[in-house]
Amino acid sequence: MTQSKQPVYRIGSGAGFAGDRVDPAVALAASGQVDAVALECLAERTLVPGIKARHDNPNAGFDTRLRRRLTPLLPAAAKTNCKIISNLGSANPGAAGQAIADLAKTLGVSGLRIAAVEGDDVMALSDQVKWMKPLTGRLLGAHAYLGCVPMAEALEAGADVVVTGRVADSALFAAPVRQYLNQDPNALAGALTVGHLLECGGQLTGGNYDPLGGPKSGNPLSAAEFAAIGYPLAHVYADGSADITVLDGAPAIVDALTCTLQLLYEVHDPFRYITPDLVLDFSGIRFEQIGHNRIRMTGARTSGPPPSLKVAGFLELPGFIADCEIGFAGSGAFGRAKKAAEILRRRLSDWSDDDVAIDLVGVNSVLRAGSLDAPPPAELRVHVSARCKDAEMAQVIEDEIYTLTVSGPAGGCSVRSERRNRIEIVDGFIDPSLVKTNLRWSQS
Repeated sequence: MTQSKQPVYRIGSGAGFAGDRVDPAVALAASGQVDAVALECLAERTLVPGIKARHDNPNAGFDTRLRRRLTPLLPAAAKTNCKIISNLGSANPGAAGQAIADLAKTLGVSGLRIAAVEGDDVMALSDQVKWMKPLTGRLLGAHAYLGCVPMAEALEAGADVVVTGRVADSALFAAPVRQYLNQDPNALAGALTVGHLLECGGQLTGGNYDPLGGPKSGNPLSAAEFAAIGYPLAHVYADGSADITVLDGAPAIVDALTCTLQLLYEVHDPFRYITPDLVLDFSGIRFEQIGHNRIRMTGARTSGPPPSLKVAGFLELPGFIADCEIGFAGSGAFGRAKKAAEILRRRLSDWSDDDVAIDLVGVNSVLRAGSLDAPPPAELRVHVSARCKDAEMAQVIEDEIYTLTVSGPAGGCSVRSERRNRIEIVDGFIDPSLVKTNLRWSQS
């Protein structure tokens, strides 16, 4: 593949999840060094509250952080003519588009054209989805993962801001680039690969990164640098290759290892990474260091589009999840906490092992049987998580935890108890021809 001489588009990553920082996106938009900022702000766990909110109020259901996130971003982007693309629309992108227009007017940012991409909600087509397992419980919602085409069409039609619901993360970043690519399908594969690299924000530029591994290895970034870490941007070429970097002077680590780790993030098969637009082959990807915090990415390929779109279905199951903890501290805390856990196992011995988990936070709550030997901690928490068929069973779990404060090892304290609805995500697949998208326009 012969690389183009000059990049055709510059795209920045403004967010990698719903609660991500606000200032990196503002810095990118205000810099004048990117043509668009994409903000990936939607996951299954954040879509469920949106579905419930929309059910109660037809004008709700978009990300509740929308106003806080866009208040500083809209004026900064307007000054540099920087496009904004985001899935902040969650379960109600149409309402999000109007909310963005209203916010822009309040901020004095006039003339913005906002396009909301609708159509990912396929609840009405749930009987035509090929679910991976039988649906038990109440289906709250069903959302298909859309690709980049509707967003690209909105931008080509003059949108300054594009807001969506459930789309593939990589599609957010490929959408503004699509019209500038050559006609080789591998060029779009490259743009989607860029999107996959940028979608997690600071995770590409040194966040969540330990180059050596182990508790003594440390990390090249200091606390001050982590606090101001630069989020990535890409200079994309017409053939889909790209230069990955950060704004000048921003604290970051952009090298072959950080890029490789992000490339393989949430990828089960690097030879067949399925997106709504194309099935990607990462086996030929190459990362070349071409400068300080600057990597050239080449070699993305595709075997063509997938035969179906993935659908996420959200089932509400009967009962609750009870989640409780009790703390122990001071001399002999480890032994007292172990004894408390054993008491709970005995008291709850008639519960199925599949329905209750008891662990010590700080000892075996993550690694379980693979926990490493270490000096006994001076403080730790006994944690219980249980599937409960009804509120009464959830109350049993909570009561057993509280009982430890008077009828258990000495010093039990700082009890935390909560219960939440049982929500299960079920995957399915749908024929793309059944999913119809629509652009709803608003203007400030």
